[in-house]
Amino acid sequence: MQKVEGNVAFHTAMSTAFPQPAPGTAPGPGPIKDLPAGKLRSVLGITSVRQVRGSARLAIVDTALAAV
Repeated sequence: MQKVEGNVAFHTAMSTAFPQPAPGTAPGPGPIKDLPAGKLRSVLGITSVRQVRGSARLAIVDTALAAV
């Protein structure tokens, strides 16, 4: 999920310490509270940010911990 205000882009990603529901799937904001322990590695992850030469945009890639 991302939001742009002026020249600043805000990104939320899997790398947060508190797993978040997919946008529009929860009754309100906040972390998932009833997540089974076995599913935790599939909703948390690592975010990589890379600058691509010749491009003004950053490449943002989320990888689930289950895939690492």
